Amino acid sequence: MKRNIMLGLIALLSLTLAACGHQASNRQNQRTSGDEIAFGKTGQTAKSQVWYGIKGTAQPSSRSTLTSITITQNGKATALQVPASFTLADAAKLSVKQLKQKGTAMAKRAFTQKRRALLTSIKGALAAEKKILKTDQNATVVSYAAVKTDRRIIANYQRLLARTAQTEFKKPRPLPFAVEIVKKNARVKQEMIKVESYAFTGAVDNPNNQSLNYQKTSRKIFPRPYTQVSPKAVKIRNDYFGYYHYAVGNESGYVLTKVAGPNANVKFDTTSIKD
Repeated sequence: MKRNIMLGLIALLSLTLAACGHQASNRQNQRTSGDEIAFGKTGQTAKSQVWYGIKGTAQPSSRSTLTSITITQNGKATALQVPASFTLADAAKLSVKQLKQKGTAMAKRAFTQKRRALLTSIKGALAAEKKILKTDQNATVVSYAAVKTDRRIIANYQRLLARTAQTEFKKPRPLPFAVEIVKKNARVKQEMIKVESYAFTGAVDNPNNQSLNYQKTSRKIFPRPYTQVSPKAVKIRNDYFGYYHYAVGNESGYVLTKVAGPNANVKFDTTSIKD
């Protein structure tokens, strides 16, 4: 009788251990799967994910200078412009809230500098057109059509100057993004990411001056199709990063994001995601 009870207890213990082992295995599989991060799919979740853009051929390091910071959440992305002096180490130590605050300040500074440069260019073009008008008016044979055109261009430049001077900064905010992939033999070979943001578009030297605007535009925060992912996570100071990478001729760049640890990494999206 005692022998039967002992055998029953051993059998029950074996089943319990097997069940625990199966659950642990499932948890490990789920953890491993969850450690793979794809820009598009991760961007659809409620969790904020920060992506750091770097241009250059050197392996990413804490001293790498950033070209952009993009924060994804709930199907949208917030694109932050950064100065050339801002490094990965500078950005990686900041929380999402701190990045948004600092990114807004940097974006406003960049906007102010860009607007100032545009105003200088417009004033230069306006002065040049006024000289042309004066020359045409003083010509021996006056071309009324030429004078009329000169005055129209001058009026356009004056309107553009006033409009640009009154243009107000728009704080970076979550806007739609798109992920486009290229497959070959049913495998993802490259990925293109586009993020909407506010920026000056168009040119100053357009005679009609209708093309220069500060508006929402879909631009390539990440400038090329990415064709590689990191072979494994890289440790930079206290954090692990996975990355996308592109290399075209002498041009090269990376987009990095923090991952859970040395066994985690980024991956390409398996399907195209467009918003």
